[in-house]
Amino acid sequence: SFYSNLRAIITLVDHLRDAGLNKYIKLPRIVTLGVQSSGKSSVLESIVGINFLPRGEGVCTRRPLELRLVHVYDNSEPWAEFEEVPGKMSDFDKVRETIEDLTDRVAGTRKGIVDSPIVLTIYSNTCPDLTLIDLPGITRIPIQGSDQGDDIEKVTKQMAMRYVSDPRTIILCVVPANQDISTSESLLMAKKVDKAGIRTIGVVTKIDIMDKGTNARRLIMGQEVSLRLGFVGVKNRSQEDINNRIRVEAALEEEKQFFASHDIYSTMPPGCLGIDVLTEKLTKVLYTHIKHYLPEILKETMMRAKECDDRLKELGPSTPSEPKHKIQLLWNMVTDFVEIFKNTIRGKFDKRSSSRVTKDLAGGATIKHYFNSLLEDYSGNYKATEEYNNEEIRDAMQMHEGDNIPGFPSVDVFVFLLQPQLEKLKDPVMDCLADVHSYLEQLSHKIIERIFYRFPNLASEISHCTSQVLFKERESCREIVESVIDAEEGYVFTNDTDYLLQRTDIIPKAEGKARKPEELFVDEIRTRIDSYFRIVIRNVRDTIPKVIGHFLVRSVIDKIQYELYEQINMSDTILDMLSEPSHISTEREMLKKQLQTLRRAEKIMKHDPSLATQADDISTEIKKQEEELKNAELDKKRKEEDKKRKEEDKQKKEQEDKKLEQDKQKKEQEDKKLEEEKVRKVEEVKKEEPKTQTKDRKEFSSSLFGDIKPKTTKGKDKPLF
Repeated sequence: SFYSNLRAIITLVDHLRDAGLNKYIKLPRIVTLGVQSSGKSSVLESIVGINFLPRGEGVCTRRPLELRLVHVYDNSEPWAEFEEVPGKMSDFDKVRETIEDLTDRVAGTRKGIVDSPIVLTIYSNTCPDLTLIDLPGITRIPIQGSDQGDDIEKVTKQMAMRYVSDPRTIILCVVPANQDISTSESLLMAKKVDKAGIRTIGVVTKIDIMDKGTNARRLIMGQEVSLRLGFVGVKNRSQEDINNRIRVEAALEEEKQFFASHDIYSTMPPGCLGIDVLTEKLTKVLYTHIKHYLPEILKETMMRAKECDDRLKELGPSTPSEPKHKIQLLWNMVTDFVEIFKNTIRGKFDKRSSSRVTKDLAGGATIKHYFNSLLEDYSGNYKATEEYNNEEIRDAMQMHEGDNIPGFPSVDVFVFLLQPQLEKLKDPVMDCLADVHSYLEQLSHKIIERIFYRFPNLASEISHCTSQVLFKERESCREIVESVIDAEEGYVFTNDTDYLLQRTDIIPKAEGKARKPEELFVDEIRTRIDSYFRIVIRNVRDTIPKVIGHFLVRSVIDKIQYELYEQINMSDTILDMLSEPSHISTEREMLKKQLQTLRRAEKIMKHDPSLATQADDISTEIKKQEEELKNAELDKKRKEEDKKRKEEDKQKKEQEDKKLEQDKQKKEQEDKKLEEEKVRKVEEVKKEEPKTQTKDRKEFSSSLFGDIKPKTTKGKDKPLF
């Protein structure tokens, strides 16, 4: 039947609470929400059918009361059990006193309010199968002479918000009918956290003390404020009835007569008025709510248990006490570090790659990036002689010509102009070595920090040893790198086939135009330097990564394990460092308790036939999700690498385009200068031409008539002709 299924499913949730699952996972529940003196406690007593809650002036509920109601089908006397107090209680006056005593014990005797629930279970044939939580009412003004602070409204609102904001919580929103509904704090809060209205049931109280000529019909019918689950109007006992100790059963009968005889309420459709209607609605809503969320709770429990189990595996077992076991633990951690370090650099798959140890390590791709970026600015269309103008090259040629016969450029000119360009290579090469060394050091320290995090002192010692190994190998590699650069700077030579075959074609042709020999020699020197510099760059970009990769990266990979073992064996104090901090031990114990609770809760839920069939599906789904997550991380990593590569290609293309544009502009400037020079020479020729022609005519006339002199006679000056 429905009620037997209801009892079974509510008992299941109660067992989960008893197992402590509610400390880690939110469970379905009903929470009463309302302002102070709105009638919440009276509604709960009417639902239970027993007088048992503290009553009086001011704040009555000062600690949340988790009320578990169990319906019994015989006519046995009802009884109650407290989680904090052993034994059964059949006297409900004593139950009330116990609630007050437990409240005073935690919240004090001066009306203080504390968020520490009291768990009370009531077994009775008058109550339904429900679990409700009675919260302290929202209080606006602190009581004089109490422990309530001036921020009591903020405190009570925050407490209520913590409970009702959980989407698995059903809100029983209690609204007095004799107050303006538009200013109701509880309804406003319920609307804020449950905008769809799918888990809020409105309860209209104090209908019987409304002003004459008014009624709550429009409010109950949802014509003033709409709730999907609707409102239910109830008539609670008055303070006089409570003082006269009118029993709940009598009050419920009086409620029925009140609604049946009222001019307005008697004409309303069924399902809107009375505690019986409210109880039935709460029962059905809670049952549906629990059935809806239980598979999700089972899934969440299984996933949380797996997370705890994985974390416990990462923490490892407790630190051993015997020296031989400590040494074995130390060797295991060192081996793990070395293997992960090697596999990360080489890009090999590691079964621990999904763990927190290696999930964000870039690996050898970073080192390859440093190698690919080496001297990238000097490759492509870069020209080593672009810093020299023709005048500077001519000056260098004259300086190194010495007392030799003109017209034969010395090789010293080539070396003199090339040397400053070769000296530029040393700093980028040494920076590449430093970057690779720095990355290896960061990578090793990050892995050590994660593997040895249980032992901070030991992690520091292992990091120090690793840094010494890296420093030693870096210095050895530095000498080789410097030798390679010194060889390139100190000895000019190449066996490059293209250079050797084309050396006679490198000299620019006159192209039928008259050019000075000096200009041809300048262009030849410029072209040869650019050609040879490109060969040097190509050699260095190939050789240096090989040197660093072999003498630093591979050397560290091959030697680090042996060096660590040797230094560990030489240390007398390293075993004393195998003591984990207290917070690691505390975390391990907490995780063990949490895992125990989760496993117990999982077992309880799997006893339910409807959930047992879903457990395997959920387990399969969890594995599938983990696989999808792993693939998503790999895809993300690949996309990031692709994005990075595209950005690098884009930057490289932009640099090349910029370089081409600069070369184009430079060529245009050179062409412009050449054109200006050509125009200038033409003008000079034009200016010199008249003088040359006059001089030539004079020279011609002199050569023709220079030896002919006019003859004269004595005493007479007569011309020859």
